[in-house]
Amino acid sequence: MWQKRMRYSFYALGTILLLFVIAGCGSSKPSWTTFVGASVEKSFPVPKEANRVETAPNNSKMDYAHYSLSGLHEDSGVPEAYQRIIKEWGWTEKAEESKGTTTVYEKDKLTVQLTIHNNSFTVLVPKKESRSIVQGLDSGP
Repeated sequence: MWQKRMRYSFYALGTILLLFVIAGCGSSKPSWTTFVGASVEKSFPVPKEANRVETAPNNSKMDYAHYSLSGLHEDSGVPEAYQRIIKEWGWTEKAEESKGTTTVYEKDKLTVQLTIHNNSFTVLVPKKESRSIVQGLDSGP
């Protein structure tokens, strides 16, 4: 009887561990369903599932936050689903100011530069007197 209970306990434990592994190994692509305001500009959306790994608020030339997010590819640029949400939040792309992997957005006289990297992205807000930051982002982290 005791051995039978132990066997069932091991089966149950094994099943639970397997479910955790399956859940953890799910899609490595972002879901693009839930967004929050960026830490450096609350009116600019970032996927809630992104993890902020670095931030530099109150820099004299810019504020920026770097986020990790699996599934992003530098060569692909800003994913279409993310572009749609950015537009829904009221931001307009400034294609003439965008360069390389950096896309420039504007809203109510605010400027945000979004740079896509492999499995990460950077949200940069230049100070009003320093709007030419985009040139320095091409090399990326």
